[in-house]
Amino acid sequence: MRISTQQVFLNNIDNLSKNSSELFKTQNQLSTGKKILQPSDDPIASAQIQKFKKEIARTEQFTKNIEVSERRLELEENTIDQINNLSIRLKELTIQGKNGVLNSSDRISVAAEVGEIVKALDGLMNTKDVQGEYLFSGHQGFTRPYEMNAGTGRYEFKGDDGQRFIQVGPENKVASTDSGFDIFEKVPKVSGYILPEITQAGGQISEVAITDSNADAFDEFMTQNAPLTFSFSGGALTVTNNSGQVVTADSPSVALNSYNLASNPNSPVLNIAGVDITFASTTDGTATLDVNSQHNIINTAVDLRDALNNSDVTTAAGREEFNKKMDQILANLSGIEDKNIETRASIGGRLNALEQQNLVNEDYKLFTKEALSSFEDLDFNEAISRFELQQTVLQASYASFAKVQDLSLFNYIN
Repeated sequence: MRISTQQVFLNNIDNLSKNSSELFKTQNQLSTGKKILQPSDDPIASAQIQKFKKEIARTEQFTKNIEVSERRLELEENTIDQINNLSIRLKELTIQGKNGVLNSSDRISVAAEVGEIVKALDGLMNTKDVQGEYLFSGHQGFTRPYEMNAGTGRYEFKGDDGQRFIQVGPENKVASTDSGFDIFEKVPKVSGYILPEITQAGGQISEVAITDSNADAFDEFMTQNAPLTFSFSGGALTVTNNSGQVVTADSPSVALNSYNLASNPNSPVLNIAGVDITFASTTDGTATLDVNSQHNIINTAVDLRDALNNSDVTTAAGREEFNKKMDQILANLSGIEDKNIETRASIGGRLNALEQQNLVNEDYKLFTKEALSSFEDLDFNEAISRFELQQTVLQASYASFAKVQDLSLFNYIN
């Protein structure tokens, strides 16, 4: 077989180029510490590497979410703890205010401290987190959860009952906030501790009086039917519930036992489950009766302050009414404390769950990094040995090519 000089040169150049490329690749591997420099080096391994990197990035995001959740829950726990301390102090002041030896000035002094507690509670129940969102407003992070209604003098919840969940694991979401509705509004109701609210156009209702010592029936009725709308037209009265169902349609009222209503035909008084509603006039217009069931801690403090400031204890009936109010407030504060304990237990449970999930995430990230390393990281011992061998081969290729390129028959002609 005839081998041309050009063929020899081309073959040697190809070999030199190949050896140089392999040496250069190994040099790059040594400098980067990576076994695979581009997808074409190993397509299957490259796909696995990308998958592992995505898993690691996702797990690191879970870790950040855990940090955010812990920060919020710790702030909430601290806030709830401060509110609990204030509720304990309110209990002490209620017992102190109920003391029969106190005079009016003493009760006013106690009421002044309660007023300061109301201000402190206003700040705590409207706490913001580090992102500037209200902690207890549910999903409405930028809505102030508690605002005082100037008309009623009571605080109303303006948020919703939602919880903001954050994903902290592949299949695990944790509530990082609690709505003020769940924490402060769902306090066990105290028998008789109800506050009817009236909105009217022409002063039709003059008085709403609790006539039954156990007002649970009224509270239950209003829970199902409130608000009740009283419509006055031409001297006729129509009462409808929250679904628009007619309760009674005579003037001033008639018995309708199916709705637990009764009336006295000789006077304009309507009795609803133990509560008398007295009508002052039948002026055309509407009046609405609802029940303010927001006996949260801040409204309870308002009730205590007002009772201490305004109650008439100069008569036996007045003292009896005042003591009854104090007992209701004490019972309500006990329910508030129980709800507070329940909330803190829930927060503690979630903080423990976050801690455990963080450990799981760290272990998972470690295992994933080990798997990634087996595909991506370079074995330096093997690479250095290979580099030395490739370097020797390349040097030998250069040396042999230098000798081959000088061969010629003319060198042997005399």
